[in-house]
Amino acid sequence: MKRLLISLVLMFTALGTGAQGLYVATDKSCYLAGELIGCSAFCSPGHPVACLELVSAEGSAAQGKIALYDGRGAGTLAIPFDTPTGNYRLVSYFPGQQPDASAGPVLSIFNTLCTDRVKGGVEVVDRGGAAPVVSQVGYGFAVDIVRDSLVISNISGSDVSFCVSLYREDSLLGAPRSSIASFKPLPAGEVSYGEAISGRVVGSGRAGRVILAVPGSKTDCCQAETAPDGSFCAQTETIYGDVDLVCIPLDGNDCHVEIDSPFCSPAADGLPRLEIFRAMEGDLLRRHAAMLRKAALDTLSLSLPVRREHFFLERECHSYILDDYTRFPTMEEVFVEIIPEVKMRRRAGKVRIYSLMEKSVTDGVPRWGDAVVMIDGVPVPDQGLIESYDPALVKRIDIYPYRYKLGGPVFDGVINLVTFKGNMPGLQFDESVRIYSYHGCSVPMSFSGSETFYWHPMSELPAGASLSLPLPQADKGTYCTLSVEGLASGGGAVYFRKTFSR
Repeated sequence: MKRLLISLVLMFTALGTGAQGLYVATDKSCYLAGELIGCSAFCSPGHPVACLELVSAEGSAAQGKIALYDGRGAGTLAIPFDTPTGNYRLVSYFPGQQPDASAGPVLSIFNTLCTDRVKGGVEVVDRGGAAPVVSQVGYGFAVDIVRDSLVISNISGSDVSFCVSLYREDSLLGAPRSSIASFKPLPAGEVSYGEAISGRVVGSGRAGRVILAVPGSKTDCCQAETAPDGSFCAQTETIYGDVDLVCIPLDGNDCHVEIDSPFCSPAADGLPRLEIFRAMEGDLLRRHAAMLRKAALDTLSLSLPVRREHFFLERECHSYILDDYTRFPTMEEVFVEIIPEVKMRRRAGKVRIYSLMEKSVTDGVPRWGDAVVMIDGVPVPDQGLIESYDPALVKRIDIYPYRYKLGGPVFDGVINLVTFKGNMPGLQFDESVRIYSYHGCSVPMSFSGSETFYWHPMSELPAGASLSLPLPQADKGTYCTLSVEGLASGGGAVYFRKTFSR
């Protein structure tokens, strides 16, 4: 009967989290406010981004995004330091979907910095804490303890993509963990990468096109056409981290760009109350001290590789480091005296900058193309701003003498002025340009510490292969849980969970 009840719980939990074809596993289920939640996402190929929100009945406490490639993705979600104590649901969904706030793993958050609690979501009970229960359940993996190592073997018969977590169990048990056991990805859709940024042009004017770009990055730049009502949707490469997003309307006056939020900020219903009791005090103090130590010296995290693409990264550029030459006081003199592939001309009172195309050089017939000019990766439509820009701020100039397509238009070459600071210092746009704080996808990360001994969100294991993890250095009698969740190459779920005492 007990086994049947556990199976039913796992089945309904997984069906809830997989109803939208997306499942997100976490490194553990209990956290302190201020910690990072390690996340690993599984879905059918075709989706480029997953949205994550940590929600309670009072709304959303934290929001983040994960980049997806071929049905897999990983990242972290930071819990704000002012998050009230209580149970929360980690809701995941694809942009444009309406999230199901009743589906997703329940995570317990304890705030050791203040006494705020989720309204009606915490119950103080008068009882002692119970020791974690030694248990083991799973399919597709076998685990053995060999000397001072945990050996995880793939016995599923297929290659497996999975996440693995080894964490400490204590009196902060929280809600039961979810499982990937019954998750089944939906049929694969059309494959796409990057993310879509939607918004609208507002104001008395009307712009036919908008440019979105991130200063200091040559990978994060795109252009989109606007609809008759001023709305647009720009397809970008994946943007990582919290960045400044420069929004430039083109072909219009007296208008500016506003960006839509991809998050829905739902409120969770039916969350269980978080029970707290006196016996938790010692574990809360220990976790609090460990969090402060990690914040003071965070050397245990490792960023995993990310995929970056861009419309002009495929070709080599001609790069001119200005300190290698005589410094000239104006940009026009820099182009004339240093860079033979670029020339500046004035037509009808406007400045235009041209680049010498590479193919025309090899053919012997020079052809000058109408280039797109950037400062720190941000296109500057008014090239008169380039003429008046201070060359002393520029570290180097990169020339891409090929044809490129940025959204709709095709440009004959790209000229990128890279400054020492990388944030367009001294550049004065007109009032139509807006710069917003934009929350990109979190960087996938593996880490280890005093509570999560080991977390790796994106591991691969061929059929019949094994993975060895060192057993944590913990006091005798410490309880640990090993959680392994993944998908086999055929699409079936594989998982293993073992709680044991050191």
